[in-house]
Amino acid sequence: MAKRYALELDEALHAGWVRAPGDGYFDLDPWLRAKQGALLVEPEPLFWEWVEGSLYDERREAAIVAFDEEGREVERLVLGGARVVELGLPSLDAEGVGALWLQVEAKTAEMQGGAATAAARGEPPTIAGCRVHLHGPAPQQVHEIDALTITLGRRGLQRVKLAVEGEADWEAAEALVDREGALEYLAEGAGPVLARVEFKIAGIDVERVEAGAEGSQRAKLVLACRGLRLGPMGSGTPS
Repeated sequence: MAKRYALELDEALHAGWVRAPGDGYFDLDPWLRAKQGALLVEPEPLFWEWVEGSLYDERREAAIVAFDEEGREVERLVLGGARVVELGLPSLDAEGVGALWLQVEAKTAEMQGGAATAAARGEPPTIAGCRVHLHGPAPQQVHEIDALTITLGRRGLQRVKLAVEGEADWEAAEALVDREGALEYLAEGAGPVLARVEFKIAGIDVERVEAGAEGSQRAKLVLACRGLRLGPMGSGTPS
């Protein structure tokens, strides 16, 4: 049984690790039509280039490559003229672990047999935590956050619901309106950053404030955001 999957672009370039749904095998049509398909768990820089080009309807050759337990390629789903149309971030709580999923539109799709060998690509981490940049130089820990869906090219407001731990002046929350912020989704152990979501705050509502761990405050926030987008790693801290 195939155990691991990788995303390739342009026939040979590694763009990230992927999970398969269900029993570990891809069912071609549902994968192309529904969110319950592949889950990207470790994007590489090349992946973000593909996302950026997809905004302008640029299409690339892509493949989901399956490897067995010995690291040998056993099959591949080859996608011709492929572009990303939607991405999503998982809901997380104190115990939550999830992954970035993607929906792809392709002009052609074909299952093929695998090659004899495959290059080593490392182990794929999953998203284990989240932090948010709202104000000040330091990010704040996110205790829980609802799932997010990002449709490429979509305009208008989107709601982001999250609970934040840490000291903050919530009476001054309105001062955050029109400022830029960012969510960073982290691998286990508070790093590295696996995905970064950037946005501009159009409105903010503090649903409630309660006691958090070790006497700290925890606030349940609802942000109305403009321009919600997935950004590449290494972006500067929002001002």
